[in-house]
Amino acid sequence: MKRKYKKTKRDTLPKLLLRSFCVAAALCTAFAWGFWEFERLNVMMQCYSQIEENVTRMQSNADQAEISNGSADPLTVLDSSLNLETWFDIMIRDEFAENGGPQIVPRYYEDNHAFAAVVDKNGDIVASNLQALQANLIFGKGDADNGMYNCPEDIGIPGVEQLYSDYRQLAEGETIDTWVEMELESAYVNREERTFIPHKGRMQLKRFKQTNGGLLEGPEDTVLKTKDIDITIDDDKYEYIEVERISGKDYPKYTLFNFHGEEKEEMESFLDSCKYYEGLGYSSGGSSDPHNGADFKERKMFDVYINKEHYCAFIEYIISYKTPEFMRFYLKYVTLFSLGILLLTALYCWRKNVVNKAKNAMEDYQRELTNHLAHDIKTPLTAIGGYTENIMEVELTEEEKKQYLGAILDNIRFTDSIINRTLFLNSLEGGAEIKPEKISVESMVREAVKKYEPMLEEKNITFSFEGDAQIKADRNSFETIIENLISNAVKYTAENGSIRAAADRKKLVITNTVNEKTDVKDLKKPFVRGERSRSNLGGSGLGLSIAERAAALNGFSLKLSCTDTEFRAEVRY
Repeated sequence: MKRKYKKTKRDTLPKLLLRSFCVAAALCTAFAWGFWEFERLNVMMQCYSQIEENVTRMQSNADQAEISNGSADPLTVLDSSLNLETWFDIMIRDEFAENGGPQIVPRYYEDNHAFAAVVDKNGDIVASNLQALQANLIFGKGDADNGMYNCPEDIGIPGVEQLYSDYRQLAEGETIDTWVEMELESAYVNREERTFIPHKGRMQLKRFKQTNGGLLEGPEDTVLKTKDIDITIDDDKYEYIEVERISGKDYPKYTLFNFHGEEKEEMESFLDSCKYYEGLGYSSGGSSDPHNGADFKERKMFDVYINKEHYCAFIEYIISYKTPEFMRFYLKYVTLFSLGILLLTALYCWRKNVVNKAKNAMEDYQRELTNHLAHDIKTPLTAIGGYTENIMEVELTEEEKKQYLGAILDNIRFTDSIINRTLFLNSLEGGAEIKPEKISVESMVREAVKKYEPMLEEKNITFSFEGDAQIKADRNSFETIIENLISNAVKYTAENGSIRAAADRKKLVITNTVNEKTDVKDLKKPFVRGERSRSNLGGSGLGLSIAERAAALNGFSLKLSCTDTEFRAEVRY
């Protein structure tokens, strides 16, 4: 069974664009998915690492609670440490961001939480990071009562309840670059129970300026809102003190005066899930679906011992990394990558289209050259065949045989001429070695004209030359240019016409008179003879092609033009 030959389809620009941009879209989609997965795993790995650090820190705090604060209740000390130290801070590096990149912390983003609790054998919560107002009070150097003090919301004082309410209103405006800063001037302190009630102070919602490293510059702070603290109580269990910041000279001093921990509403479901277990071992737990709009949850359960009593400790992180800052970071890099890919794709399509056009033009040129060559050789071969048949089949006189044989030789010479000129044209196409030397344009033109003097006299054509120039060119190839231009001019100049040549330092111009205008658009293509007046004169149609290639070989250019009365060939060097 014969296979049907299918013509190779050419790549058009629309097809190339469609195919290339489909590949580009696939690459952009793959990058978007891969980059998202990479950052998701990055967030998860940081989460796993930080929760392990928190487990270690919590166990260490439990070990130190009963020995580092004198008479203070170890569970109270542990409860204070849970509020202050149960947190996560996930950083996503962005080399092109002034603040270092997106930051994910529980305090600023909804659906991000860090929970901690300790359960005793009775199943009671004895310590947790339930939100509380805290202050680190320092009464004197080495004082046993130094340490963290809590002001719980349920202490039963209306002023404290109002303080919590005011804080929550201010905290609604907290973002990654804003913070509620609190100042304390005086307070009521119960050293035995490790509680305090702020007396005078203020809360301010401030916006901080961030440096490239994420550090805050105080002088650039902007105060957005202010709430004063003014609570007065009359209770013998509390001691009234006036305090200074840690930088002050006099005692008592304070640090870390602020709200820490998680809101009660957020803690409820977590605390309900905290049960006592015997002998958990080092730690257990794992990731699970948080089912609350967040992305994932990590939970750890482990043993702690205080005063040789066994307790179960729990830590849980709930993380949503799809914050506005993260999405802007993600979309920025996806957009930059996509624009880069699209630009490269456009450049590739442009280059490929240029190559395809050149390839197609070469294929067309070779096909056209082959067709013309076959056509031009077929004509003399047909004539040779006809003459040969006549010689073989018809009785001819010796004179007639000589005429036929002469015609056969003429056609053989013509065919040989076409083949040789075609081979010469191909050699010029492939590039040839040239040896530049100084040449007189006038002398070379006049030498070429001498060959055609009999034809000029026969057709009564006049020739004139003006000017001269000494140029540097390859003698053989420049002689080819002159020979073909002069031959063309002689062949296509009408009887009683004229040929003029003029040369200067920039160009050589050869003009000849004609009877009608000729379209010169394709005359430099092989085997193109132009209009009827040029196609019936027996030429091969290769002269101007050879002249044009020989000019290019020397770095020259050949320009053709024609009017109703004059044909012009200009060689610029």
